[in-house]
Amino acid sequence: MLDDIKKLGNIFFVISFLLFLFLGYVIFAPFIGIITVSILLVVVFYPIHQKISKIVKNSVLNSLISTFIILTTLLLPFSLILFFLTKEIIELYPLIADYITNPNLIVEKLKESPYLYKLYLKLQEFYLSKLDSNFHDSIINYLKQFTAIMFNFARTFLSNVILISIAIFIMALTIFFLFKDGYKLYNLVYSIIPLEKEEKDYLFSNSYAAVQAVILGSVFVAIAQAIASLIGFLIAGVDYSLVLTFLTFFAAFIPFGGASLVWVPVAIYLMVSKGLLVGILFTLYGTFVISTVDNIIRPIVVGTKIDMHPMIMFFAIIGGLSTFGFLGIFIAPVIVALIDAFIMLYKKRYGIENE
Repeated sequence: MLDDIKKLGNIFFVISFLLFLFLGYVIFAPFIGIITVSILLVVVFYPIHQKISKIVKNSVLNSLISTFIILTTLLLPFSLILFFLTKEIIELYPLIADYITNPNLIVEKLKESPYLYKLYLKLQEFYLSKLDSNFHDSIINYLKQFTAIMFNFARTFLSNVILISIAIFIMALTIFFLFKDGYKLYNLVYSIIPLEKEEKDYLFSNSYAAVQAVILGSVFVAIAQAIASLIGFLIAGVDYSLVLTFLTFFAAFIPFGGASLVWVPVAIYLMVSKGLLVGILFTLYGTFVISTVDNIIRPIVVGTKIDMHPMIMFFAIIGGLSTFGFLGIFIAPVIVALIDAFIMLYKKRYGIENE
């Protein structure tokens, strides 16, 4: 009888616990993105926070300082960039709309550059002969898709400026309390994991290193390449440089091609529109500055913390974008890194050796 009551009690406990976990998820679901980004930022900046804590003993004050550092180095500049990017997209929209409504303007514009016009005629001929399609119509369709995506982004940003400001404020509060009381959450999670102490230490240490490596190795490199690209675009006098910089930031996450997917077409455009010398100089800048940033920064910030195959990273980013939206760029590689940590733990726990 007592055993039956205990079994019913266990069933009741598990069902109730799962139910309240689900209700908790429903409550916090609108803030999952903010909480996730806040945790990732705290993990990345935690070594800096530790150094500050050694100098400033007061937990409230050192947490405020660490939060202020994140705000001034990342969140506020990022918000300002988005604001000016949105402004540039809105300025670009009528221009592209003109090309869409009056396709002949594209041909007239291309005639101003003989090289581009010849390339256009060759591509048009290729499309007609090989693909049984009209290259002109294809350009219009691509312009429509690109314009729709960028304009929707700008419209969403402008219509939610107040909400974005509130989100940044909530994120700042979350980061502050994670710095101040995050160790309590860490201890709680650590205590309820049903593994041996060595296994938990291994899992947490490897997960921490993996998260740092993924964020530092991906996000910081993308930011550095975007900044380097922006400088190059401005010096070369490229129009709508912020839009191109924004595209470079996203392209930097693609393992194959990366930032060169943006700066190489720009270099070709400069060659045919502003002269061979300008195009060659920008190509050299793209090769030895923009693309080299990855080779310099990534080994420094990542070191030997994690070694993930580029193909896995590629699918992780694409799948993350599809599943989580914009945040998938940051969340998906971290999830894959954590899976890798669990696999290593599994191999260590059951004594599986690499062949």
